[in-house]
Amino acid sequence: MTYRAILVHVPLNEAQNQVELAAHLAKQFGAHLTGVCSLPEVAILRSAGRNAFVKLEAGQIEELIRQEYAEAAAAKQTFDKIATSAGVAHDWLTGEGEGADIIIHAARLQDLVVVEQCQEASDLLWGPAVQVALSGHSVLIVPRSWVSPEFGRRTLVAWNGSAQAAAAVRKSLPLLRRANQVTLLVGASRGMFPASLRMTPLDLLAYLRHQGIEAETKDFELPDADAGEAILKIAKELSSDLIVMGAFGRSRFQEWILGGATRQVLEHMAVPVFMAHQ
Repeated sequence: MTYRAILVHVPLNEAQNQVELAAHLAKQFGAHLTGVCSLPEVAILRSAGRNAFVKLEAGQIEELIRQEYAEAAAAKQTFDKIATSAGVAHDWLTGEGEGADIIIHAARLQDLVVVEQCQEASDLLWGPAVQVALSGHSVLIVPRSWVSPEFGRRTLVAWNGSAQAAAAVRKSLPLLRRANQVTLLVGASRGMFPASLRMTPLDLLAYLRHQGIEAETKDFELPDADAGEAILKIAKELSSDLIVMGAFGRSRFQEWILGGATRQVLEHMAVPVFMAHQ
């Protein structure tokens, strides 16, 4: 398993750091890199043009759309320059609509999606990072503060035996194989089974060894509400530059109302985070 097709979201605001990271990754894997730009305002403007209650003339709407596409063209120039400098094959897509919707559609024929951390915590629930992870795609989320294309040499894997954590491990194998150090942060099992069942154990160390990956373990026992904070704290202690974890072991409503590891990590992440949802 490897990544041969990588998609990176290129929003109209500053995105150079995550494009450089995605291009660097594409070069390492010999992958094709696709940049995708989403234009939510254009979709709104086109809808407004068909609404009799919106007091904008057709000429005003067309001018605003033109300006948005001009910004997209500038973003494409930046993307092309970075991808060309990295020496990777690349192409470009532009879609009109919310970023998450555009990315999820474009990702159907991609192996890995690179997106940005949400700008505001209030946008987190419906932002690209959460929505792409929940769609079943492999997603690498780049924090706003991350400025280096290098990452993943010291990787922390958050493991609780859940289907989501297992999916994250399987889908991140190409990244784990390139790490110099892999640490498994082993928490309480999240498997929920009928009392009549006696499930067989899951040996993650053995699984990774079969994949040619050596890892060490670190145990912790904390309630879900504190797990995210613990993951971030231990990642800092170990100087980790990548976190691998499952996304949303319970419903988004429960995570946001009651708190949870996914929300905590997405809000306060300081290193790239790979997430997957089963």
